[in-house]
Amino acid sequence: MSTKAEEKKKFNFGQFYGKFGILIILVVLFVVSAVAVPGFLSTYNLTNILLAIACTTTLALGATFVIILGHINIAYGSELAFIGCISCMVNVATGSTILAVIVALVIGIVLGAINGFVITKFSIPAFIMTLALTEAARGGAVMVTGGQTISGLTKSYTFLGQGYIGGVIPMAIVILAICFIACYIILNKTPFGRYIYAVGGNSKAAEASGINPNKVVFKAYLLDGVLTGIASILLMSRLNSGVPGAGLTYEMDAITAVVVGGTSMAGGSGTLVGTIFGAIIVGIINNIQTLLGVDSNIQRVVKGVIIVAAVIIDVVTKNSAKKAR
Repeated sequence: MSTKAEEKKKFNFGQFYGKFGILIILVVLFVVSAVAVPGFLSTYNLTNILLAIACTTTLALGATFVIILGHINIAYGSELAFIGCISCMVNVATGSTILAVIVALVIGIVLGAINGFVITKFSIPAFIMTLALTEAARGGAVMVTGGQTISGLTKSYTFLGQGYIGGVIPMAIVILAICFIACYIILNKTPFGRYIYAVGGNSKAAEASGINPNKVVFKAYLLDGVLTGIASILLMSRLNSGVPGAGLTYEMDAITAVVVGGTSMAGGSGTLVGTIFGAIIVGIINNIQTLLGVDSNIQRVVKGVIIVAAVIIDVVTKNSAKKAR
């Protein structure tokens, strides 16, 4: 019979993957891409990857809070289009970037509040509520723009998504970094962050300990709305126009980044650092498929497979970790 010391030394896949899995996947993917894909390591391409994931990663930060709670938001793409188009219209009409940014944030908060209120007040599943918002927001984007692209944005507005600080650091990455730091502090250094994990892990137990689950969920959707507003600015400023059809499949990339990064769809666990790694992995996969000329429909299949694989790994690692206890 093995001793307790020997049992502790036994390799446990769940614990190992939980600590190092996502980082190992990222390193292996990067090395394979560098070797197998022509042009992958060029400065231009690597910068493009960072710029391409700035918007979806900002969305993914908000999605992390929501998914840790065991909820979801599948309306990101439509919200981006609706918020971004109105923000662009304000910018063109007033010439003010500050006002356009404020409008985007306010609309993001309003949409987040609507999601949070309906979900908590009427106990409507988050999937159903955000599915309805997907249709409403996309239709709203077309209505407010008349189906036309909004052009003539100010240089200061487009700078947010296209500009560089000192000619080297992309402004979009600076904004993403600020969002990450703020979210990291909220999730890891505040009572609200602890409540997120508590409610996501066991809502009834959290309520029994004095936490109001509905308030936590509502606030999480408010934060999600703020980050969606910021992401809409990054997207439209990078496109240099307000496009009512923009944002398609962005919800898929954001949710994929969160799940690949180790956040459990069942709620209760996840990290923002993991989400960042997951977003980079998704960005690299999208990039190499584009460089290799992979059909867009095949790319969508690949993303679907990645999500399923990530969920399977999550289940396997959790079961493995439980057996090790």
